[in-house]
Amino acid sequence: MRSRGGWLVALLCCAQAAGAATAPSFEDLVSSLKSPNARTRQDAAAALGKSRRREAITPLVALVRDPDDKVRLEMVKALRQLRDVSAMPTLVTAMADGDAKVREESIGTLVEIYADRERSGPVDRFLEIFSDDYERATELAQPSIDPSVLRALGNALKDEEKSIRSEAAYALGILDGVSEVKTLISALQDVDPGVRGAAATAIGKVGTSEDGKALVPILGDENANVRKRVLRAIGILKVREAGPALRDMYEANKRRELGLRVLDCLSRIGDPGQADLFRDLVQDPDPDRKRLAVEGLGRISDASMLPAFKKDYQRERNEELRLAYSFALTLLGDRAFLDSIILGLPSKTLGNRCRDYVLEMGRPILPDLYPYLNDPDAEIRSELCEIIGALNDPDAIPHLEPLVNDPSAKVADRANRALGRLRRTGRGA
Repeated sequence: MRSRGGWLVALLCCAQAAGAATAPSFEDLVSSLKSPNARTRQDAAAALGKSRRREAITPLVALVRDPDDKVRLEMVKALRQLRDVSAMPTLVTAMADGDAKVREESIGTLVEIYADRERSGPVDRFLEIFSDDYERATELAQPSIDPSVLRALGNALKDEEKSIRSEAAYALGILDGVSEVKTLISALQDVDPGVRGAAATAIGKVGTSEDGKALVPILGDENANVRKRVLRAIGILKVREAGPALRDMYEANKRRELGLRVLDCLSRIGDPGQADLFRDLVQDPDPDRKRLAVEGLGRISDASMLPAFKKDYQRERNEELRLAYSFALTLLGDRAFLDSIILGLPSKTLGNRCRDYVLEMGRPILPDLYPYLNDPDAEIRSELCEIIGALNDPDAIPHLEPLVNDPSAKVADRANRALGRLRRTGRGA
């Protein structure tokens, strides 16, 4: 005998088999949210989420205080499907729910709505991968985030569940939670390594080089993943004060995998005190160490080094190392070497590095990028549209507008996306 709680599911299945005529109406579903039977309320919430009707939000949010955990969880899942910012106050309330699954689903849902991303797996994996895909906080689909959302995520860094704490940290990084940096710094002392690592990643996304100083003592963390995330964050924030500690760490691990990670971080921070190390490593037979040394020297040198760099470039035969020299030479002021970097953007092996080089050079390089928007290679035009959009300078708008009519659909789509981002940036300025 079928339970009373499963009547709605059975009815929906019958409706799919026999046609829409027998399906419960929207009004019936709303009424079912007040049923004395918890399973009926749960099924109705699920059906309203699938309806994608915005008017379902008001009756759904009334379930935020429902006595049944499964009903509250289904309510949050339904709001996730409806994807409307008007549900944020309810999601903030749900982040303090007594059930950990409800709290977790609420964190994942608000990130999905603000960032306009679809999640296909567990919340924790979604947030970790999303975080690792971008060095800094990502562009959001919504123009602004309610401060109460960031405060709730900050409070969640003290949740009794370690998974909730780490998810809240990742979410703060994704959602540009600058207002909660101090709370993230406190989370670096969490007993759980997953939380410490997530907090380090978030600080790297939303913090400053000054905030990054708090990461230096964590370089000696006992957990390898925490050390990895701290190194990346210090490199992103260019925390020069980390130079001496990183140098010691490198010398102790130079022949291990960790040593290469440390050297990458040292290369990024731009500490002039490491010039002697980089000059030594430029002669190293290992191409990875040599590349990082070339990049590091480029970041800390001046134009007086141009002749020496050009000489080394001409003698170099390794394509990856020639690209590193092109980056260093461009940084030092010889923009002719930018050509090699731009032409490398479509490369499957070196394209990401070329993109990172251009993004690191930032807005000052924009005037030199605009002529390449007329390049005959559609892949180059396409990549540049994305890069120029990421550099967030509204002055680039007139240069991108013609590409909306580009013969390549991919170029036109990326130009349109970049223009939307830049126009939002301009309105917020």
